[in-house]
Amino acid sequence: MKVSNIDSDKAPKIEFPCPNYVIKIVGDDKDGYRDFVASVLAKYDSKVSTASFTEQPSKNGRFVSLTVRMHIEAESVLSALFEELKKSPMVKMVL
Repeated sequence: MKVSNIDSDKAPKIEFPCPNYVIKIVGDDKDGYRDFVASVLAKYDSKVSTASFTEQPSKNGRFVSLTVRMHIEAESVLSALFEELKKSPMVKMVL
């Protein structure tokens, strides 16, 4: 049996601007978390609000995953958005 290596050059590339980019933010299920995430995301896409989120609580209820589709203009914008979210102690992971 032959096992092939995955060629990173053949991985799907994101084309910007990307009108329907999916971002998932995992953080503490605390007061202010959703509003904080929405305020950061709205800087990069004014159509984003807390109503834009799909939520998935963790099994123990300590964390919540917020998923949103948004318009991203460029890779540099995406990097800046990720960095801004990660600065908050409430945010545990951004995907």
